[in-house]
Amino acid sequence: MIQTYINFTQIPNNLWDEKSLYREKIVNMNRKIIGLGEIVYDIFFKDNNPIEARPGGAVLNMLISLSRLGLPVSIIADMVNDRVGKIIHDFLKENKIDDSSIFWHQQGRSRLALAFLNNCSDADYLFYKMQHEVVPEFNFPKLNKTNFLLFGSYYAIKPLIRPLVKDFVHQSKQNGAFVLYDPNFRKSHVGILEEVRPFIEENISLSHITKASIEDCELIWKTNDKQQIHSIFKKLGGEYLILTRASKPVMLFTPLQTYEFAVNKIKPVSTVGAGDAFMAGLTYALYELEVVPTVLNSLDKTTWETIINTAIETSTNVCLTYDNYIPMEAVQAIKIKK
Repeated sequence: MIQTYINFTQIPNNLWDEKSLYREKIVNMNRKIIGLGEIVYDIFFKDNNPIEARPGGAVLNMLISLSRLGLPVSIIADMVNDRVGKIIHDFLKENKIDDSSIFWHQQGRSRLALAFLNNCSDADYLFYKMQHEVVPEFNFPKLNKTNFLLFGSYYAIKPLIRPLVKDFVHQSKQNGAFVLYDPNFRKSHVGILEEVRPFIEENISLSHITKASIEDCELIWKTNDKQQIHSIFKKLGGEYLILTRASKPVMLFTPLQTYEFAVNKIKPVSTVGAGDAFMAGLTYALYELEVVPTVLNSLDKTTWETIINTAIETSTNVCLTYDNYIPMEAVQAIKIKK
């Protein structure tokens, strides 16, 4: 990697003071995307027969796609030092994921996620947790306005680590990081909904943008009415909500406007990872267009259209494969042309 060093003392004061854009360009040279989330090994079943297997987990899926799109990414997670953990770790290295913030358990077994695909290629999940689980001693990086923070799924509400997650997300936002959240709530966790719903709602209030699926909202708040969902979201202190609705148009709710964006009509191979790919495309577009939280309220419809359509295209490409992340051959078609 080529590193660029800048002698700040050589920057004329008038240029530094008067041209804030120059300051932003210097800051943006070191931008990085950090993901906080569980790592699992996905096994896919069709007609009760295993057909594919690969590393997964919502945030991991997002980061793989972002890395393949050429962006610098890092993951905060915990893993077990077993044979499956070694397979996943090699995969992270192959895909240029910074793993320096992973906490390694020396006991237990790696998490497994069994995805049973129906005739519509939608998945019903069965999760196998690691054994002998203890609170990880995370090596949290200190984030600032040069960083994006992606988090969500069960890891964001897991009672065992909730205090650690909440403090890290809160501090990162306070320091200026761009925080994006995806509840990605599963049917398998409905039994603990009453315990974790406050955590989901708190995560919304801590985030600049929340992306939720209509299925998430049906499970969490028992409604699929888009206006009612938006009303709940606003009461929780959320500002920007992106609501995905399977084959129906994506809804974008901002403090001032509501937009709809049509999705592509396809016959999916698998919808596993579709929402994660959407989040990856969303983050990629925000990164490439150099959008920061303070300018969200000034984005026009054309800019939002570019952002959301990039997310839709990324998700579409993942749905056409058994991969949880964009295939390398799709990268150039997704990249934003400046």
